[in-house]
Amino acid sequence: MKNLFVSLNIFILSIALYACANQNGFISIEKQGSFFAGGVVQKDAKGHTNHADHAYVFWQIPLKAYKYPLIFAHGIEQSAKTWQSTPDGREGFDTLFLKEGFGVYLVDQPRHGKAGKSSEEVLLKPSFSDEMWFNHFRLGIYPRFFEDVSFPKDAESLEQFLRQSTPTIAKTQDLEVYARAYVALLERLDNGGILITHSQGGAVGWKVALQSDKVKGIVAYEPGGDLPFPKGEMPELGRTLTRAGTSEGIEISKEEFLQFTKNRL
Repeated sequence: MKNLFVSLNIFILSIALYACANQNGFISIEKQGSFFAGGVVQKDAKGHTNHADHAYVFWQIPLKAYKYPLIFAHGIEQSAKTWQSTPDGREGFDTLFLKEGFGVYLVDQPRHGKAGKSSEEVLLKPSFSDEMWFNHFRLGIYPRFFEDVSFPKDAESLEQFLRQSTPTIAKTQDLEVYARAYVALLERLDNGGILITHSQGGAVGWKVALQSDKVKGIVAYEPGGDLPFPKGEMPELGRTLTRAGTSEGIEISKEEFLQFTKNRL
């Protein structure tokens, strides 16, 4: 009887602590892990193999999670860091959504970051692109910030931002390679998931949605490139080239386009 009383007290205390933690914005994780998704296996003339072109995925599921987790797709020459803490140390989307009850899947897409094993032979050189990123993210015209920019103007925040980009370990940006890895990720999820994309990740997201019925929705922030239009209906602006050399818009069949109407965009 005494043991039962002690166990009951511990159970009640656990519930109280859990409620308190959620009320104060703490994160209660039920399970987490990491894995590689997709990829190819190459073989040379001697039979030696090279596993490459996979994505690296770190995932966390909170207690009492929603049915559909969020799968984050970063932009050109970025990594999962996009969705983690900001250059000035504020919370990123990963922990903000965990607190709201969403499972999160943070992805380093193929040939980037922790998924750097590439099937292509490439010589990496210093990019000397800090000024380009400063301007590209609309912080200002390097080295001057825009007067009303939201980005913090202190030196340490800028230092963190400029160290955030990562090289693409390939000769070109191959959206199909990236998309196949996300499709492989989705195949591991019983219920599928919702894609959260940014910039070039938006172009990847559209391709993934056409290849997998496990995409339950797409939230696209500043999607860049390959925005799909029904054949014959793409506006002239859609022919503008992106930094990656692809057009902002592409034409697909009406049958393919109608697939997007099945999901929330």
